[in-house]
Amino acid sequence: MSLGIYLRKNPIRCYTEGTLINRRYRVESRLGYGSYATVFKVCDSFDNDAIYAAKVARKIDDNNGYFGKEVGVLEKCIGLVHWPQMKTHFETPSYRVIILSLEGESMSAVLGRKPNKFFTTENCLRISYALTTALCSLHGIGYIHRDLHHDNVMLKKVGEELVVRVIDLGQSTPSQPRQKCDFKAYSTSYHVLIGKKYCERDDLVSSIYLIADVAGAQIFETDKYSLIDAKKRFHESPSSFFSGEEKWMSQLIEMFDAMKWDDVKPDMAPIWTIYKNAIPEVSPTSPIQFKEVCCGVVMVD
Repeated sequence: MSLGIYLRKNPIRCYTEGTLINRRYRVESRLGYGSYATVFKVCDSFDNDAIYAAKVARKIDDNNGYFGKEVGVLEKCIGLVHWPQMKTHFETPSYRVIILSLEGESMSAVLGRKPNKFFTTENCLRISYALTTALCSLHGIGYIHRDLHHDNVMLKKVGEELVVRVIDLGQSTPSQPRQKCDFKAYSTSYHVLIGKKYCERDDLVSSIYLIADVAGAQIFETDKYSLIDAKKRFHESPSSFFSGEEKWMSQLIEMFDAMKWDDVKPDMAPIWTIYKNAIPEVSPTSPIQFKEVCCGVVMVD
């Protein structure tokens, strides 16, 4: 599980396997760590050992108020199916803790099992549709994510299906007022790189960068150009970077770039139409195709 661009280099070590957080949550394992927090898999000893994620931050490391911001948006996300569900949050003398639903494996972990490191175009369509739906639900409550990448888009087995979840809301902020952001990652929208204020479009554009990558499309020619110039070239002619049944990705980028994202919420109907017509006889809402290897471990087509 990723914690975003602020992941710490020095994990919290006092909570080892079998120890209790707040005399209740028994640590099973450490899932990830970064500059702001460490995440543990825990069992709730007061609730039949129900499994959760515990995001633990040292108070001395939380200089920018990430904890309070993340709690705020998680409270707004209660009931939204694509997002972590917060059970509770609390403080100890040294730490701030959020107890969350555990949301499966990261896309990067699942891809790591595949020899070619790509998903089929059909599965990319299904994942992209679910990811766009998730982002729209977040935007609908007045927040933007600002940190989409392979490690915080999750795939979770629920019953007989594999579903998409998005985690790590530590960088999330209210969508208004708009803010400029000094982000320069591979996943950062071209619009943000050239100094435009971050808006809903940029979450959606980042999601297509991600999906294009897991589809095996080489959309940024960074062997020839700087990242910003490579993104400029891509946005000038998205359709030239895709072929055949991948063309829907270029159509989405062109639509996101053309839509107005100022004061009026844009009409998303054309976006859903692109998804519906993307691949003949493949519904974007059809189940993600996968095989269970063992004990919940999956291989995605």
